[in-house]
Amino acid sequence: MLHNNVGSRHHWLGIRLIGKKANVDAIGARVAYQAGSLKRTRMKVGGGSYLSSHDPRMVLGIGDQRKLDWLEIRWPQPSGVVERITDLPVDRYITIVEGDKKWT
Repeated sequence: MLHNNVGSRHHWLGIRLIGKKANVDAIGARVAYQAGSLKRTRMKVGGGSYLSSHDPRMVLGIGDQRKLDWLEIRWPQPSGVVERITDLPVDRYITIVEGDKKWT
């Protein structure tokens, strides 16, 4: 019997982005984050291939780090707004709405 216990050793944050002035799915948004010495940047993409779909949420891996120092979202045009968020939880999914100061 196989048992997957990888999730208990490494930390992550799943985010769902919702645009208001930018497109609602935030396609084209750039997400940068830092957790200790780890720095990463990701771009929100839409679709995968012909007649397929995938989970629209982004999963940001932070390895052994227990917290994110910050998360920065550069919303796509026509918005172009840059938001930096701190004090985020880890090991769960959250929703971030463009322009809102709170996440859920």
